[in-house]
Amino acid sequence: MADINNADGGDEGAAEPLTPEVVEYEPVTGVPPEFCEYLPKDDFLKALPWLAENRSLEWMQANCKKYKNFDKIFESQDTLEEKLKDLSVSTSAREPEPKLLPGGKKKKKQKLEILIERSVRNKRKCITSVTGLDVFGIKLAEAAKLMGKKFASGCSVVKHPTGVSMIETQGDNQYEIAELIMKKYKDKDIKEEHFFSVVKQKKSPLF
Repeated sequence: MADINNADGGDEGAAEPLTPEVVEYEPVTGVPPEFCEYLPKDDFLKALPWLAENRSLEWMQANCKKYKNFDKIFESQDTLEEKLKDLSVSTSAREPEPKLLPGGKKKKKQKLEILIERSVRNKRKCITSVTGLDVFGIKLAEAAKLMGKKFASGCSVVKHPTGVSMIETQGDNQYEIAELIMKKYKDKDIKEEHFFSVVKQKKSPLF
């Protein structure tokens, strides 16, 4: 009997590696930018300052009908570009109000620390999660793209049920990720002491 596997000349070579897809989310509403126009009006307006800073005016006008009718949303004659500038300036100039916990206590400020957690899913798939980069002013989508390219693996920005955004990448790369972050973001003054390893919900210094 003929060998079916060799009937067409054998293997044609290894398949090209897949390029990891990075999904970026608008941080206030927690949805991708393309879906912001489908949010309720109040949530849509909350997302606009971030969109104004991270997306061009042309992109906004081309992707969402609501952006084209921006003046109608505000019930004014201001142009889209002018209103976006006003929103961006007023948002950056305003100090964020402290969030209150149950009982009226103020929520503590986030610590300057980066948590790297290794977990195993489906008994064999290793996932490394990185939390806290945004506290240092690092854009998660940018960092996820950097990691995906560096480790040639799937990497994405996800939102934890608690509301915290984090980066998840395939593989066990705790130390490699820390070294990459310190090298890439030298201007953020990130040091070894900022990194912590999380194992079974227990935190300990990574270095």
